[in-house]
Amino acid sequence: MSLLRAIAVLVGVILIGACTTLRNTPQQDLVWSAYKQCKAEGRIPTNVQFVRVEPDGRASYSTFSSAYGSQQLERCISEKISSSSTGVTTPTNAAILSPAVGCPANTDLNGEGCTLP
Repeated sequence: MSLLRAIAVLVGVILIGACTTLRNTPQQDLVWSAYKQCKAEGRIPTNVQFVRVEPDGRASYSTFSSAYGSQQLERCISEKISSSSTGVTTPTNAAILSPAVGCPANTDLNGEGCTLP
């Protein structure tokens, strides 16, 4: 019975430790805050959604049905981040935003029309 208890305590400690590492980094918080501000101001169309924000602040987004809105998203996020007074920095040698699904020149992987959301 004590072995079972020890295993349960060990699993509990591991789970608690794993949960504490799931907090956003300051760079992620900055980018998410900028995204939420842009959405609240109506500067980003509803077909554009963030997919993921990396710990260093790089973000991936997707557009549904067309690329409409991606330039507005990139412009607004860049403005918000550059005017931020938090002192948090994002990567300067990499693009802050990138599409989550590559669809170069509106073609899918087979060279036909881009059908991915």
